[in-house]
Amino acid sequence: MKNIRWIAVAAFALAMAACGGSGSGGGTAATGQAQMKLAVADAPPADGASHVVVVFTGVQLIGNGGNPVTITFPSPKSIDLVTQGGTASAVLFDQPIPPGDYQQVRLQVLADGSGNNSYIMLADGTMHGLLIPSGAQTGLKLVTGFTVPASGVVDYTIDFDLRQSITCPPGQGPACILKPVERLVDNTSVGNIQGQITSALPAGCTPGVYLYSGAVTHPEDNNTSAATTDTNQPIESKVPVSTSSPPYYYQFTFLMPGTYTVAFTCQAAQDNPDQADAAVVLIPVATVSVTANATQTVNVSFGSIVGQVATSLVPSTCTSPGVYLYAGNVTAPEDFNSQAAVGDTNQPITAQLPVATSTPPYGYSFAAVPPGTYTLAFTCNASSDNPGGPDPTVTFSPVVNGITVTADTATTANIG
Repeated sequence: MKNIRWIAVAAFALAMAACGGSGSGGGTAATGQAQMKLAVADAPPADGASHVVVVFTGVQLIGNGGNPVTITFPSPKSIDLVTQGGTASAVLFDQPIPPGDYQQVRLQVLADGSGNNSYIMLADGTMHGLLIPSGAQTGLKLVTGFTVPASGVVDYTIDFDLRQSITCPPGQGPACILKPVERLVDNTSVGNIQGQITSALPAGCTPGVYLYSGAVTHPEDNNTSAATTDTNQPIESKVPVSTSSPPYYYQFTFLMPGTYTVAFTCQAAQDNPDQADAAVVLIPVATVSVTANATQTVNVSFGSIVGQVATSLVPSTCTSPGVYLYAGNVTAPEDFNSQAAVGDTNQPITAQLPVATSTPPYGYSFAAVPPGTYTLAFTCNASSDNPGGPDPTVTFSPVVNGITVTADTATTANIG
């Protein structure tokens, strides 16, 4: 089912882009002195699906003193997304509407879990209908206020992030539940981040590029259960467009001006959006400033760190050896602590238990490490590390800092 979630990320944004080809579709909106243009974001084509079909009927704008504006397409449109190309965005409508304050956008979609309406068919022939809870009554709701001034023109895009929004609960199949995460952005004041993964992917790597607001040093994976104050949560995540060999392309569009952090993982397929996943290791790549009407390029390359723990460091009394990886030159390394301050640079990125053999030394390897400076630290108390808080019994010695990683190179750093 994880594959279905990846497919839907690309698929549904494409569906909404395909909707835009007919403009207002003979809408019933009242004519006023204001003009509104509404588009939806596109996404890369879906992999692994033979058919991705979404059926939609129109758009409704809620607010303006309780008078909704309804734009209804003449007949439901069924789009097979596998056959559709896409652009950065596609217009849903561009027409006069009454000026005023609006609080909600509803996209009317036929997604009742039946394969006769919106559905995903995988390459193996299995079909999964898409279900929107209460969708027949409310559609896809985007609760974001905006104002349409009298005698003015507004230009908005709905940007979708469905990777956090499609689940296939056990026992409730064959339908998959669609609860999209959307945001409404003003096209006149947004920018973009794009780039390529230029390095070859390690064996078993399922790549993902994650975006965070602000300068984030310890990025986390998608977790809908995280506190609303958790600034380490991503605002978007993308599956790079795959080819047989690098480079692999990604893009984040419709970003408000500000500072953002880009991070990379090789464990994207293990990211359950409803919980924190310790197996997903995210390493910051770059922090970049986005400005309006401009695209920033952040390319992702990586090397690796390999090495061994010396025999003398793993005597019989060392019952739980662990090697921890840190960004930068860290002289006071800490164990995992989810309560640590956001700016705590002594927190580890990831850790490994050295590979045990019948006799020392013990080897370790950190793959997909972006170029930069790193620190390794060794402990004999890894099993005592409770990630929910600090653990005084987890001490580190020795600490090896100043490890330089370069692109497409394996850096050897032995401990002890």
